[in-house]
Amino acid sequence: MITTHTFNPSIDITYNVEQLQIGKVHRPFQSIKNAGGKGINVSKVLVQLGADLRAHTYLGGENGQWLERKLNELSIPSIITHIKDSTRQCIAINDGNKQTEILEKGPEVSQEEQNHYLNQLRKNNNYIDTMVISGSTPELQENSSLHHIKEILESTANSYNIVDIRASELIKILQRKLPVHCIKPNEEEFKTLVNESNLNEKKIYTLMKAHSLFEGIDVFLTLGSKGAIVKINESIYKAEIPKIEVENPVGSGDATVAGIAFGRRKFYKENQKIIRLALSCGMSNTAQKATGHINLQQIQAFANNIKVELL
Repeated sequence: MITTHTFNPSIDITYNVEQLQIGKVHRPFQSIKNAGGKGINVSKVLVQLGADLRAHTYLGGENGQWLERKLNELSIPSIITHIKDSTRQCIAINDGNKQTEILEKGPEVSQEEQNHYLNQLRKNNNYIDTMVISGSTPELQENSSLHHIKEILESTANSYNIVDIRASELIKILQRKLPVHCIKPNEEEFKTLVNESNLNEKKIYTLMKAHSLFEGIDVFLTLGSKGAIVKINESIYKAEIPKIEVENPVGSGDATVAGIAFGRRKFYKENQKIIRLALSCGMSNTAQKATGHINLQQIQAFANNIKVELL
């Protein structure tokens, strides 16, 4: 079973306007309302792939009620910890040229609510073989995000743990040698992790092999249209992807994470098949208008056209 974690979900609202002007009144010609949060996006894709899934999350207030209904509509099997404080909203204003985002901080989660979340997870931990932790953490009463993630990671003994969080927080997790088995940074996040501003392919290969943060860890470094450089099972691959028409790049990283999680369960140590599936999921999400959506036939076509080379 694959388990996802979304500690700080949101209602994502996009307003499409003709032209954004600061200080002016705007009347959107289109409004889009989605269930959001990186772990929710991962879960959407996993459901479409047919995964055996349980999505853990905190939900509270009217926003939380709306999200709970939406998760049911999307057929995402969810284990919800209800909280007193209200789930956040995140707003994006898009005028066709640039997107301006307003991201709420999120609710405060009490110690009792945190304990309930952990207890819910531990009830199912014998069935978990893959676990995904994605996105930000809300305000945790008498706790830190680092300690909360540590408790989650240590709650299962045998799961393959994928962590996709802010690079500045991920460094702390990796430095403590917590049970993390896979990360998926983009190029800027990778630079933050290794504290390097100028990188070429040769240097990336060396860092993946030798940097202390990556010891024993699979690293999926995504490079946008340039493809990816991947360390998996201690082998390093370069993946080149075909050019496609981009509809909406938001959530493509989350779709890639879903592909990693599902691919590892389906193909185990068939590294190139895992890489092709993961990147195909990200590409397919990019080719859709809606975030967290893929096309299964499209994924197969993309996978056949991805070049993966063992270095």
